[in-house]
Amino acid sequence: MVDRYDVEVKLLAITPEAERLIETAGRLCWNTQQKTGTVPDRIQKWIEVGHESMIEHACATFYVRASRVLTHELVRHRLASYSQRSQRYVKEIEPRYIEPPEISSDQQAHQRFELVMRNCWQAYNELLAGEVKPEIARYVLPNACETEIVCTWNFRELRHIIKLRTSKRALPEIRAVANEIRAIMKEKAPQVFEDL
Repeated sequence: MVDRYDVEVKLLAITPEAERLIETAGRLCWNTQQKTGTVPDRIQKWIEVGHESMIEHACATFYVRASRVLTHELVRHRLASYSQRSQRYVKEIEPRYIEPPEISSDQQAHQRFELVMRNCWQAYNELLAGEVKPEIARYVLPNACETEIVCTWNFRELRHIIKLRTSKRALPEIRAVANEIRAIMKEKAPQVFEDL
């Protein structure tokens, strides 16, 4: 559960010694390798002046469990690698979906939402029972359908995602996920993410 959303975010992998790698790349650009490790906020200073190419050398891989609404927005960040749970080959027999707290907090809206979810899964299961292939039957499933995705981004793209998706204008569910990613990255690579 993240910010009242039934989503999950886990860091699966990160470039070892990421900040050292980033500083090494940056120092090469300026031919100041002998100063490596002498200026604690060197990476932030480079970021402040827009010299961010060196942070592309480090990457992080996350597992995210959320709605397909979220993943439709997330995969728009193209400087990435994604592996998502298939609805084409994996049957969605068990109704698993994300209900926004904006709906669940209103009894009437919640009841309507639950009815629609039951109807979607009933239709899906009826299509499967009628020997419609899962890849076709999935057309009746809602965007609220829960999914799982593994995402790998370089640190520069992660900074972009965090800036864009933690905005108050962002979809609340993706804002919850981006805030969780930000918290993890601030802990794992503070020299790169401390200003966000």
